[in-house]
Amino acid sequence: HTVKVPMTSPGQRQAGFTLLELLVVMLIIGIIISFASLSIGQNTSRVVQDEAERLQGLLRMASEEAVLQGRELALEFSRDGYRFLELNSKGDWLPIEQDKLFRERPLPPVVHLHLLVEGVVANFDDKDHPPRILALSSGELTSFELELSIDDGESYQLQGQVDGKLQLTRGEVGDEG
Repeated sequence: HTVKVPMTSPGQRQAGFTLLELLVVMLIIGIIISFASLSIGQNTSRVVQDEAERLQGLLRMASEEAVLQGRELALEFSRDGYRFLELNSKGDWLPIEQDKLFRERPLPPVVHLHLLVEGVVANFDDKDHPPRILALSSGELTSFELELSIDDGESYQLQGQVDGKLQLTRGEVGDEG
């Protein structure tokens, strides 16, 4: 007895995928998913760091600008953003609107603020007296402690001293010191 094995002609190919082809496709899909999940995780944790570094840089430049140009500047906070103000000759604080660097900026929705101005907890709901950090032409800066955090616990603390020095540190929400 002979067993007949169905043979395909050289021009004909069986339908379907080989096991190797399926494994290669699954490997490629796995790599794509892992890159996507890594980039999403990094973006969330980078948001608070980027915002803290931006604030530090802007405050440093505002302090230098105040001294170099003899201007009195302020950084005013709300619950969802911040803006720079300038003291005019009448003694009124007016928003700086024509300057791309010191323009009003919203905070990313995932970033939370906690601010102490001269040792007092800032009230973001007080529309008549919003919390402000002053950058004076004398080189002085309002003493403050600002914590920027996100829900997963990552946070950054930006501290300003009267002599104009700024210090940025990384920490976790709830850390002492």
